[in-house]
Amino acid sequence: MKTTFLLLITIATFAQIKAQEASEFGFDKGDFTISGTMNYSYQNSDQLRTDINGDIYRQDIKGHNFSLIPEIGYFVSNRIMTGIKIGFISSKAESHDIDEFEYTSKGKGYSAGLFGRYYFSPKKRVSLFMELDAGYRKIKSDFDRVSSIDDPTANSNTNENYNLTAAPGINIFINKNLSLTSRIGSIGYSYRKDSFDNSDGDIWINKREGIDASISLDNFFFGVLYRI
Repeated sequence: MKTTFLLLITIATFAQIKAQEASEFGFDKGDFTISGTMNYSYQNSDQLRTDINGDIYRQDIKGHNFSLIPEIGYFVSNRIMTGIKIGFISSKAESHDIDEFEYTSKGKGYSAGLFGRYYFSPKKRVSLFMELDAGYRKIKSDFDRVSSIDDPTANSNTNENYNLTAAPGINIFINKNLSLTSRIGSIGYSYRKDSFDNSDGDIWINKREGIDASISLDNFFFGVLYRI
């Protein structure tokens, strides 16, 4: 993995050195940009589960996760861009255990944030940048479970997350307005609060905070950025 990562950095550096200084590429003060991320995943699986008595049960699980987070940016200079992001998040999962229970989970939420970027070579076709991001995310999930003796239970979970993150990235122009962009790892502070409550009126609150750092190809992917 380290070899692959170094190879990508070498290719990007070589491309930046050899890129032609054509006037149609790059950013200028007053430019607006539209970008963002959209993710969708689907799960359909069968599992075997063993309880505390050693009995084996077959369980099928179906579900999906979806998120859409558009971003709008504005260049206050040809090197510095500021922007906002507002997103929608949803998920649904259904689990059926033939001999015991049915389980359903539905979640919806949103995210919002402010970000700023500094481009080291904004007039080149390939440019590295540093991004600082401050964000908030809130997701509420409802859980329903019905057992074989028809004893339904309902629970809900509300997750709130605050984060302040710094991340390096790369921007590659395809033409004068369209470019590929990607963040490469990140380091930042996060605060998370989880609130649980059930049909009996019980409430639990869990809070945690920490500093996270990651440089991995697992979160290395390209998005699309369009200059207006």
